[in-house]
Amino acid sequence: MDIIKKSDYIAGIKWESERLPYPELDIKGDTFPMTWADDDEIYASSGDPLWGETPDGLDVEKFSGGPENYKITKYNHMNDYKGWGGGGPKPSGMICVDGVLYLAFQNMNGMVRQPFSDKSQHGSDAAIVHTAPRWNNWVPALPNLGGKPMFPGYRFGGPAFINFGKNNENARDNFVYAVSGDQWDNGSNLRLGRVPKEKISDVLEWEWVCAFKASGEPVWSKDLMAGIPVLSRYRQIGLPEMVYLAGIRRYILLTWALHGDFSPDDGTDLFIYESPEPWGPFSLVYFEENWETKEFTPYCPRLPLKWVEPDGVSCWIQFSGNWGSVGQENNYYRSNVRKFKLLMK
Repeated sequence: MDIIKKSDYIAGIKWESERLPYPELDIKGDTFPMTWADDDEIYASSGDPLWGETPDGLDVEKFSGGPENYKITKYNHMNDYKGWGGGGPKPSGMICVDGVLYLAFQNMNGMVRQPFSDKSQHGSDAAIVHTAPRWNNWVPALPNLGGKPMFPGYRFGGPAFINFGKNNENARDNFVYAVSGDQWDNGSNLRLGRVPKEKISDVLEWEWVCAFKASGEPVWSKDLMAGIPVLSRYRQIGLPEMVYLAGIRRYILLTWALHGDFSPDDGTDLFIYESPEPWGPFSLVYFEENWETKEFTPYCPRLPLKWVEPDGVSCWIQFSGNWGSVGQENNYYRSNVRKFKLLMK
């Protein structure tokens, strides 16, 4: 396992509010990969959204407004995407590029045994679909994929696009980048892929970091099996989130680990890393054991770029909360937000 040093650039974080659960108790769901689109809306995808006509699988939603008063509305029910928990497609990443929304999802072939835990339900067989923000037809249609994932297996089983701002306006180059763990919860390896921005849906155009030069620059390969981890933390990498904060010129990586394999009842650890490049090197900014509380067991932290304040360091984290029976009794299974500030050195 890599030895991760503490950041020389960011001293840590300071929480600046309490957790704010979404106030409409019947609007439930989790995971929530999200992007800031060209129409100034935040689009997100919820896994197993228990409201409206979408009982499982995934949907697409809008988060309209600010972090303290946002409104969640259903954008597309995605009713072809069926299956509860790991038994069907679940969202892993979203991005808006040149006015087109892209959604990455996993579990095209349902539950598949994962490499680090028999209890983890999923994290394999990913694909990408796309649409223009004001359209409702996603391409390709799920039946047209024929059960053939773009990224078979678990090595790139949950692509999370690296977002660079509204409509990806602060992109570093003409590539779109994505990171993926190797298991939905408690995986161990993070891989980095990229693709020309006009070829996102073409698997033959994707390439992955396969080695590093002496200078630290990555070497890329179009062979996924040749891809190497850019970060390894044994059993400490849940479905990741990575964004670029233009105000501080740093990449922020958020990930999490459950204390019990696929258990909503035993608590979670939160990890925040920073790096100067998408491929690292990664330094630890913040670690919180029993994040929020053991009872709450939060997961899938997100950093909505629309809600980053002008100072570039005041942010809001968005996350999911406790999918278990206790959580549902207490209405935890929904979106939550909390304000924090990055403490710069």
